Amino acid sequence: GLRIPYVTGLSDDRLIQKMMAQDDERLFCIAEILRRSLLTVDEIHDMTKIDLWFLYKIEGLITMERRLRTEEPTAELIREAESRGMTDEDILDLTGMPREVLQDIRLYHDIYPVYKIVDTCAGEFEAATPYYYQSYGGQNESVRSDREKILVVGSGPIRIGQGIEFDYCCVQGVWALRDLGYESIIINNNPETVSTDFDTSDKLYFDPLHTDDVMNVIKQERPVGVILQFGGQTSLNLAAKLAARSINILGTKNKYIDLAEDREKFSDLLHMLDIETPKGCAVRTEEEAYEAVGQLGYPVMVRPSFVIGGRAMQVVYNDEELDKYLKEAVKMSHEHPVLIDQYVEGREMDVDAIADGEDVLIPGIMEHFERTGVHSGDSCTSYPPYDFPQEVIDELVATTKKVVKALHIVGLVNIQYAWDGKKIYIIEVNPRASRTVPILSKVTKVPMVKIAVAVMTGQKLKDMEWGTGLYPDQGYYAVKVPVFSDSKLTDVDVAIGPEMKSTGEVLGIDPDLRKAIYKGFIAAGGEIPTEGKVFVSLRPSDKRPESAEIVKKYAELGFEIFASKGTKAFLEENGVEAGFMSFEDVKKEIEEKEDLFLINTPKAMNMVNTDSFPLRRAAIERNLPVLTCLDTAKIFAIAIEEKQKGTALDYNPL
Repeated sequence: GLRIPYVTGLSDDRLIQKMMAQDDERLFCIAEILRRSLLTVDEIHDMTKIDLWFLYKIEGLITMERRLRTEEPTAELIREAESRGMTDEDILDLTGMPREVLQDIRLYHDIYPVYKIVDTCAGEFEAATPYYYQSYGGQNESVRSDREKILVVGSGPIRIGQGIEFDYCCVQGVWALRDLGYESIIINNNPETVSTDFDTSDKLYFDPLHTDDVMNVIKQERPVGVILQFGGQTSLNLAAKLAARSINILGTKNKYIDLAEDREKFSDLLHMLDIETPKGCAVRTEEEAYEAVGQLGYPVMVRPSFVIGGRAMQVVYNDEELDKYLKEAVKMSHEHPVLIDQYVEGREMDVDAIADGEDVLIPGIMEHFERTGVHSGDSCTSYPPYDFPQEVIDELVATTKKVVKALHIVGLVNIQYAWDGKKIYIIEVNPRASRTVPILSKVTKVPMVKIAVAVMTGQKLKDMEWGTGLYPDQGYYAVKVPVFSDSKLTDVDVAIGPEMKSTGEVLGIDPDLRKAIYKGFIAAGGEIPTEGKVFVSLRPSDKRPESAEIVKKYAELGFEIFASKGTKAFLEENGVEAGFMSFEDVKKEIEEKEDLFLINTPKAMNMVNTDSFPLRRAAIERNLPVLTCLDTAKIFAIAIEEKQKGTALDYNPL
């Protein structure tokens, strides 16, 4: 609906002030202003220049809210509210009626949408596309066939932190269903995807991914099952509500999805299986947060519960940073606790697997170059792992099999691990497709989504040609490098951390790891300098001997090293010569000469008011490298060295 508690609690003046900020909460502010009759539609139009057509639509919804609060809930009123797009939840909240009463009214008076064909020919020719949208008026143009159908739920609007990897999975899934003889149906509401091309699936419903809308499509089509695994967290979040309505969810069942996502239940399961996981807890007040940190010890990983793309996640090193995080980054409540975990520093790896309830196929393992604390979507990764002992890989495979069996996984699963040099920890398990599925499918030539669809519809891995266990690697390295749109997003900090910021990724593939890294950085489109100056400024926790070794490598490659006061002292203690440069001088140098790039690990993530933020912004806006993680700096030096040597590269199209 158009009511969110945070906005409805604002004062009149603050509400109007906030309406003038062009952000994602503006719509709710306009609704609340109309609700309180603070301004007229024309006055809002004069101030915001939003088209009157939209403003009248919002006003219509506010009028409907008032009617639902005050009038007798007749069938006509409910029909009008539904036809305006109001959800069942919203109607129940405004009228105060029990859910079963609303369901009876809808059932007895047939208050359900009909489906219209999208006219792709603008009325010039008869449109025959199987492409539908819901409406509450007229004749139903969607004709149900008598073939067995399976519904695939898409990933909805794309935002930073969730990209086209899930669209890839939906399209591959739809094609696989067709090959198996099912009628493939997709529901998604994003026009910028291949899954919503009119010729991808047998039928496409262009509707919101809300429980009501998905249920309306299910009522229309009566599929034998619904696939939620391919749309990322957006579609997986529907599992509980659809399962409660007795809908057949293909693949992993809802109770096991819930077991993987409920941290306390999942921790208990891992404890039972004798598998390590970082200790942690959910806190609801500041007192609880400090108590938890007292038991766990710094550093800790803090994040809101149920996030997509690691939003508002941070590694916190002391009380000051924790206090700032709790006050500025999150709104704590009993419904939305903050999760605090022990931070395990070590190598991180992604394992994607396909399971049929009994056997497991692991197409590949990807090792991150950046250590834990950098979101998997923002880290450079290598397939296969480049420096793990064989016993670690064997343990990863054995642990994956154990977890998959305990969770009764059917279809795709992604498990993130950390290895601190002694023990392997499970960071999280996602019982769905992950962002690495398209990459692994491409580099291993294992059609992961096709196999997942086959097992979801009853086939067994042992009867297929791909085998079980760890699939043999391909004799070459595939290095994934993330791509960022930082220069287009002003006032956004470019520092990488647990919150995902990349907007794409590229691959460098070569039998030689160094060449694969070089290809990856070329493909990412950034500048790879071969001479000039490097300015280094490190946070206290990064001032350790291996950091000095990384900076020393740049000096050996012929770069002049400059540093901030504290970092210069640290480098010289560790045998690296460095000149001093103030932040003001660095900014001036970047703006005037553009022959300098940064290795800067900031103390706090996403804090645009820190003193080093203007340096990072100035460099990014001039397409100069800004390395905010020392592990990235280490492999970037490899790309520089290969470029300096004039390494010849050959290209092998996939």
